Amino acid sequence: MVRRNDPMENLLGPLEQEVMDVAWRLADATVRDVHDELAARRTIAYTTVMTTMARLASKGLLERDTSGLAHRYRPAVSRDRYARSAVENVMTWLMERYPEPAAAYLADVVDGVDDLTLRELKDAVERRRTEER
Repeated sequence: MVRRNDPMENLLGPLEQEVMDVAWRLADATVRDVHDELAARRTIAYTTVMTTMARLASKGLLERDTSGLAHRYRPAVSRDRYARSAVENVMTWLMERYPEPAAAYLADVVDGVDDLTLRELKDAVERRRTEER
């Protein structure tokens, strides 16, 4: 069971991710537009797409325009903003609850990072340490 403050509940499931990918690409779409794109790749019911898009609107990820005959949906957040928010929420949660393994994992993956990004990470850590003093 997922608790309310669990950042994992804010992550997109596989179908939600597919729907958002189409919505981000189209920028403005009806359920039919999204369904047609998804149905070209796999079997999926129109009502499944409709329910998923309504759920994404209730989560604040899609904006729904009900003024026309067919509801139109637009992304309420950019792909980049969503990704940054999701990573921030998950990383904060992990660092608060499991600081040692989370930090060790980050140290391991930093090995593959380019020098500029590594320098920016080091600078951010130093700023944080300075702020805490």
